Amino acid sequence: MNKFPAIPGYEVKKFLGSGGTADVFMAVPTGKSRVMAIKTLSQNRFSNSQPLKRFLKEAQTISDLHHPNIVRIYEVGNAGRLHFMVMEYLPESLKQRLRNRRKIPPEEALTITVQIAEALYHAHARGYIHRDVKPDNIMFRSDGTPVILDFGIARVLDATTQITVTGAALGTPRYMSPEQIRAQKVDGRSDIYSLGVVLFEMLAGKPPYKGSNTISVTFKHVAEPIPRLPRDLSIYQPVIDRMMDKDKTRRPGSEEEWRRLIVPVMKPFTLPPAELSLKDRGAESKNRERTKLGTGTQHSKTIAPPKPILSRRQPQKNPPLLWKSILVLAIAILIYVNLDFLGKVWHFIRRIFSFLE
Repeated sequence: MNKFPAIPGYEVKKFLGSGGTADVFMAVPTGKSRVMAIKTLSQNRFSNSQPLKRFLKEAQTISDLHHPNIVRIYEVGNAGRLHFMVMEYLPESLKQRLRNRRKIPPEEALTITVQIAEALYHAHARGYIHRDVKPDNIMFRSDGTPVILDFGIARVLDATTQITVTGAALGTPRYMSPEQIRAQKVDGRSDIYSLGVVLFEMLAGKPPYKGSNTISVTFKHVAEPIPRLPRDLSIYQPVIDRMMDKDKTRRPGSEEEWRRLIVPVMKPFTLPPAELSLKDRGAESKNRERTKLGTGTQHSKTIAPPKPILSRRQPQKNPPLLWKSILVLAIAILIYVNLDFLGKVWHFIRRIFSFLE
C-alpha cells in the first residue's frame, strides 16, 4: 500500500493484510503504546453498499457477543467515507501455525477446538451463526488463547443462506457444510461441521477433501464419505465423524451434546503462547488472560512443556576411525617392505615340497 489511512486518535504503524473488501492495520492510540488492530473499509472502492452493510453488521454482531474466545472490539467509526473498526491485536493465526508446523499435536488441536466451539455455541445461543469458520479466522492472543473473528457474513439463525450474493462467495468451499453448499437453510450445526474440517486438518496435516477446482471440492463435501485419520489418531475419529456428519441432525447441536462427545478424549493441556516476531514482542497488549480448557466446570491443569533433552557425547566403544586407518597403513607398509623376504620363504617352502616328492 502506498500510504496508511488517517484515522483520528490513532497512529497507523503497519499494514497487516487484506480480506478482499477490507484492509487491516496495526496501530496505537495517539500518545500511548498499546497495540491495536484497525479494520478499514473505504466506500470509494465499491459501487454498491453491500460490503459496507456487511462491515457494519460484523461490528454490531461482535458488539453483541462477549466471550473470552471471540475477538474484542473497542470502537467503530468513520473518517469521511472511510469506515473503521478498532479491535484487539492478535499476533498469530491458525493458518500461520499450520503453515509453520503442518500438523498440530492432538492435545493442542483438541484444546483449540474446544475453546472455539464454546465461542460458537455462545454465538448460536444469541442468534448468530458464523458461516465462515476456517484457520484464517482463528487467531491467538499472545498468551495462546484462541479467538474466532471475522463475523462479516454471520447471519441470524432463522435466515436462509445463499452461496453467493452479488457474485461474492459466502463462506469458503474447503470448509463449507453440505447444506451450506446446497444453499439450504443453515443453523449452528453448519459451523460445527466447518470446525470439524479444521480439526481434521490440524490432526492430519491436510484438509479432508482436496480437488483441482472449487466444484470438485464442494462435491466431495456433499457426496464422499468422511475420510479416515491416520491409524495412530484413530481415537479421535468418532469426534470427526460426528462433527462432519453429512446429516446435520447427527452433529452435536448443543453444548451438552458437545461435551459428551469431546470430554472422553480430552486431556488437560495449556496452550503454548503465540509465536511472535521480534517486533511484536515489544508491542503486546497488557491485557492477558490465562488459557484454560473450557469444558463446563472442568478446568485445565497447566502442563509444563517438556524440557529439551541435552545431547551428551557417549563414550566410543570402538577405536576412532583415524587410529584404524593408521593401523591398516602400518600393516600395508610392513608387508611391502618385506616382500623380498616373504618371496624367499615361499621359494624355500616349495623346494622342501619338491625334495619330499
